[in-house]
Amino acid sequence: METLIISPSAQQLKQSQHVLGGICHTHGLSTDEGTVVQLPLSALAGKTELNELFLTDALSATHECTLPLGTIRYSQTREFIFGYIETEQRSGSERLEQATRQAYRAMLQLCLTLHVPHLLRIWNFVPHINEDELMTERYRLFNMGRKKAFDDFSQIINDGYPAACALGSFDDTLRIAFLASTRKPSYIENPRQMNSSSYPEQYGIVPPLFSRATLLRHDAGAALFLSGTASIVGHESRHQHDIRAQAYETLQNLNTILAQANRIMMNDSAGPMDFPYSLGLNELFWRVYIRLPEHLETVRTVLQQAGIRQAVFVKADICRTELLVEIEASANYRTPESGKMKIA
Repeated sequence: METLIISPSAQQLKQSQHVLGGICHTHGLSTDEGTVVQLPLSALAGKTELNELFLTDALSATHECTLPLGTIRYSQTREFIFGYIETEQRSGSERLEQATRQAYRAMLQLCLTLHVPHLLRIWNFVPHINEDELMTERYRLFNMGRKKAFDDFSQIINDGYPAACALGSFDDTLRIAFLASTRKPSYIENPRQMNSSSYPEQYGIVPPLFSRATLLRHDAGAALFLSGTASIVGHESRHQHDIRAQAYETLQNLNTILAQANRIMMNDSAGPMDFPYSLGLNELFWRVYIRLPEHLETVRTVLQQAGIRQAVFVKADICRTELLVEIEASANYRTPESGKMKIA
């Protein structure tokens, strides 16, 4: 069984570790292997040495293919795939829905063909996500294209949706990064929030489709991915125009999701996972999307008060116009034999 470790850097690779892929926050990351995508958003706090890299104990093979509307690049081991799709997307309501559906179909077909069918995490960067086209918000068109692709590949999306985010970017390229495994993860929901697939039609005739988190066990522990999370309770946005309150509400949601993951890990007595170990907020790596740059210091203060130091802050539009901040995280659970791994 291959292991999957999340790391902020490729500089201190162990002899048995290889870079499968990852997300780079600033220019200058150099790696001789794997597929690394440049985050298409500007850092708000200057240059950072933190990245989000996915390391395995198997050497990957990297490929690039041309699609009808763009390109797909990916790296693959026997048990994992990390890759990304880029599609030019300028205007037209049908074009975004079509581009999203085709991109997702290409991703799902690749996972099916390579027998790596379980999506763990998807990162979506949607150009001008809050703009209206033909009386429809572009985010809603994206959701329509995503659902149609999922419906086309119901043999893959049958027990749960991957963890995900959807942020607004500012160029004309739709970017979708993805991480998949041969092994099925645990899908985690938040008791404070309605399942996204059950959102009422006031948010669009097609709901967003994702789990609040996914948890993948492996011999050395587990990898945890928390979806992009905002100030939403039930299905309703909370604390409109109040960035501090939104940040606190978002952290409460994330803490609740983390508690769910910790409970799964502590109750899991199968094989090498028979150990009582929980993660705290300060042991996760955080990516913080902020709509208005002037809110940076307020959000950073809220996170620091919660003990969070390992965070990257970037400017992005959020999927609902009233939301000012969205936060996602990832972390490693490690067995006592392998030791706790802190991402810093």
